[in-house]
This record gives sequence, C-alpha cells and structure tokens, in this order.
Amino acid sequence: MAKIIMASTLGSLILICFVQATNMASQSPTANRVTIFQVSLQCPAAPQIGCGSAAKPILLELERDPAVQEAWLNRTGTLIAVVWKLESNSQTRRSIKSRLRLAGCCAREQEVTEIKRESRAEALKEFESGHQWYRGAEVDRLSEEEAGIIAARVVRRVEVKTTLAKDKAERLRRVLAERLRECFTEGRDQVALSVGQLAGEFLDERQIAILKQAMESGMRSLLNEE
Repeated sequence: MAKIIMASTLGSLILICFVQATNMASQSPTANRVTIFQVSLQCPAAPQIGCGSAAKPILLELERDPAVQEAWLNRTGTLIAVVWKLESNSQTRRSIKSRLRLAGCCAREQEVTEIKRESRAEALKEFESGHQWYRGAEVDRLSEEEAGIIAARVVRRVEVKTTLAKDKAERLRRVLAERLRECFTEGRDQVALSVGQLAGEFLDERQIAILKQAMESGMRSLLNEE
C-alpha cells in the first residue's frame, strides 16, 4: 500500500513539474524567436532615456504585423526586441527587418542593425530579465519622465533670473510637466496654451516674461544645464 501511495505521489509531482515547465515555456519566448536591433531612439532633450513619442508608432506598427507577437524598447532607447510568432518564417522576418530599418533611418537617419553573437547574448539576457523594457503604448511612461525632466529644467532657468517661492516653483513644474506629457503622448506638436494661460494665476508679469524666455530657449539642455 505504501509503495502504491508513493508511486501515486511521485506521479503527481512529475505531472506538476511538467505543467509548470510548460507554463514557463509559454510565458518566456525561446531565444530563436527573439531578434534584437540596435537603434537610436534616445530623447534629444533627455538622452538618458528612450523617446516614447518616436518609439511608440514603430512598436505599434510592428505588432500589427501577423508575424510579430511582441515588440519592446529598452529604457535607454538603444535596443528594440522583436518576438516572433511560432508560425513566422525567415521570409516574413526579413520583411519586418527591412521595414524597421526604414523606420529607424527616417527617425534618426541612422542604420538599424541586428545584434548578433556575443552582443546578442548579452542583450538577450537583459531582455529576458524583463527589467525596464517597454511594449507598445507603455513607452508613454518614458514620455512622462521626459516631460518631467524638461519641466524641471525650465523651472531652474526661471529661478536663475527671479525668486520663486517653493510652492510656486513646484506648481509651475507640475503644470509644465502635465502640458508636455499631453504633447508627447497625445501627438500634439506644441504646448497648446500660452505661457500666460499656463502660469498666469500664480506668476506676475515679469515672471511670466522670464518663463516665456526660458521656454523659447528650447527643451534641450543648454551649456552647464542638466
């Protein structure tokens, strides 16, 4: 009887292990179904992170293709990982690579290259960790971060030329960040409201003029700026 119970228990354990292994296999794509490309999709105004507004249409377009299961961008905007569907073949994959290359060239006038050999193994390990990779619309989180970086930069420019109370500086930063976020994630070309409409409630006329000047200096960091 004990032997029968033991055999039954072992059988159950084997079945459980098999099911768990199957589930893991279905969740994690095998290495031969992932292609990783080196791209240049960093934010000009925040080069330490990827540009969500530039990457988003590329990732979404990739995932509309029947051969593609998933498309991801890494945090720094230097890598795109394409996970292929099981039924995809070399011909359909080459077609996607060609379209991605054209998209990349249009975006940054640089060749998009497939990573291979040792570099691929390292990039694949990074991708499989799942840490700080963004799929499709998830890159809006990078756009939100970019908006915050730019807003803080503009506020610092204003504070160089005028004294802002802490609460006013923080309110200005929040207002600018929210408006920029809308521009980046909703596809607007520019900040929709004038400087006066953005901050007229809590800045005086002189401070508004300084803010306008700060914004006209551009979103990218100037000399000696962060």
